[in-house]
Amino acid sequence: MRIAALFPRGARLLLANGYLATVPLGFQMVIVPLYLSRAGLDPAFIGLLFTVSGLMTAGLVAVSGVLADRFGRSRFLIAGTALPIPSYMILALTTDPFWLVVAAALGAVGLANGAAGALTVSSFDALLAERTSGSERTRVFASAQALWNLALATGAAFAGVPAMLGAPGTDPLLAYRPAFVVAIVVLVVATLFALPLRDLHPASGARAKHWLPRGSVRPIATYSLAIGLLGFGLGIAVQLMPLWLNLRFGSTEADLAPWYSFAQLISIASVVVVPWLDRRFGPSRSVLGMQLVSGAGLALIVIAPVFTVAISLFVMRSFLTNISWPFQQSLLMGAVQPRERASAAGIGFAVWGLANALGPALAGILLATGVLALPLLAGAVAYAGAGLVFGIGFGRIRQTRPLDATASASLPG
Repeated sequence: MRIAALFPRGARLLLANGYLATVPLGFQMVIVPLYLSRAGLDPAFIGLLFTVSGLMTAGLVAVSGVLADRFGRSRFLIAGTALPIPSYMILALTTDPFWLVVAAALGAVGLANGAAGALTVSSFDALLAERTSGSERTRVFASAQALWNLALATGAAFAGVPAMLGAPGTDPLLAYRPAFVVAIVVLVVATLFALPLRDLHPASGARAKHWLPRGSVRPIATYSLAIGLLGFGLGIAVQLMPLWLNLRFGSTEADLAPWYSFAQLISIASVVVVPWLDRRFGPSRSVLGMQLVSGAGLALIVIAPVFTVAISLFVMRSFLTNISWPFQQSLLMGAVQPRERASAAGIGFAVWGLANALGPALAGILLATGVLALPLLAGAVAYAGAGLVFGIGFGRIRQTRPLDATASASLPG
């Protein structure tokens, strides 16, 4: 079946934009903690940079979602795609702490991605949802998730290149800088793919009566609680995992790159696995099971005897968490009113960003003092709690009100 038959032009542009914009993210999630450590920065300061990124995301994303619903989601997506470009310029030119804080605030540090993440996350989901019908939404979000995983794998696969390029007797940091320049080029191309996109949602060209999403309070509250727990778990247990593994087992970027890439590549199976789980168990029960197992995997890493066992458990956690995202996105987009989708995603991601921001700073302090077990155990509890909220909360919402299954217009960009 041709791709054009599966996805309308607007959806194809969105998926291309999302893939390219995520490739640098896959690179930096492996490189940045170790790069900054090699630059002589303390783990506590490195954790602080991730916290700055998360706080910036949390502070802007809810507002950006509301504004995007009123003034144009595509505009916010374009701006958010381009915003990390100056951050990578900073990383390529300096390791001065002040400018690193600026880079973290704009983007290019951590999965929250700073202000860039705030502008893009709510707009992307809403733009994609309005180009699909309720019956195909989970499949389309699964495809988007698969491309996101492929992009992270692509970026992570190149994480070991700077270490291989470094010549003996030279500044090891110089080998990283060409990669940051390549990231800038990729983001420029991603921005070009977003330029033709236009808004299709009913509020386009008109003003809604209320700024806040009053018609979707219950699903937004449920989603925000669950996604907040996931954000905290990711922040405290996962974002500094390259540094954790380095402290525990002495692993380097060259050791981590193939595993991180493999973790994202196998998650492409979400295209097949997600529809099967959706038919067999439904979205809310699927998320419940996957997040419970993910939490258990994090806890087991604490007692892993060797690097291979620890990183294998991490890959399992990554796979399960990644394939749960299409369910989570589809649950929210189907449960809220269409005109409030960007606002709903923005509020949820604001809670995610705030909770995520708390984790790396705390983890950095614990790692700096040699306390390795507590960050992962706290993350395990948070993941399990998120699974329970998704499973129970959205299970009840589905029982009281069927999720949206109405067709949305599928028009060009």
